[in-house]
Amino acid sequence: MKRLILALLAAGTLATANAQEPRSILLYGDVSLHQVREASLDKNTNWMATPGVGYQFNHNWTIGGNISWGQNAHKDGASGSKTTDNMYAAGAFARYSSYIRKSEIFFWFAQYEFAYVGGYTTMDGNPATSKYNGVSTRLFPAIGVNIGRGVALNFSVGGVGYMTTKEDGATYSKNSLDFSFGNQASFGISKNFNAGHKMHAHHEPGDELHRRKIDYMEDEDDAPRPKRRQRSRDADE
Repeated sequence: MKRLILALLAAGTLATANAQEPRSILLYGDVSLHQVREASLDKNTNWMATPGVGYQFNHNWTIGGNISWGQNAHKDGASGSKTTDNMYAAGAFARYSSYIRKSEIFFWFAQYEFAYVGGYTTMDGNPATSKYNGVSTRLFPAIGVNIGRGVALNFSVGGVGYMTTKEDGATYSKNSLDFSFGNQASFGISKNFNAGHKMHAHHEPGDELHRRKIDYMEDEDDAPRPKRRQRSRDADE
């Protein structure tokens, strides 16, 4: 049991060391879900999914792009009718990340996003209405936990955002400022793939020790062997 625990710790140490390497490709996906059921039996469901890809060019900074799709659905408890606001976005992001103290397992990051947004409303299967488009910006902090081989789990509890949109046929734009700290939780997963000029080989726990042992053995093989003493002819005689 003790050997198993040590092996797991060794595997985690080797894997997390590669979780935030410079010159690596970051793939991630975030999902948020918020549901409220009122006393009148009305139900509000708000969800959002955001996959993204970026390039991490040093230990802290990553730049890339992402897309989002989400819905805000309201179901009337009395009539059963359902109204759904559909939202989509596509844009760029910049992320600054850093390990917490000297840990190589826990880290935090702050991500800034700027995106083109759009949306429309549907009601009980009727044609879409209230179509709009615009731009948005958002900043949020998050906590990450490396779980091995460049894979990390990410947790966020909201942020601050601003959005300006204009509905089809409308004269004026609609502006909104959103503070969602503590009101919206999201969960995500990310994976870093090395993309440097010198690709790192895949290592298993104990490989470094094994390699050193092999090198030591090779050094021994290459060393000149001492010559055997030759019997003197006088002794044989």
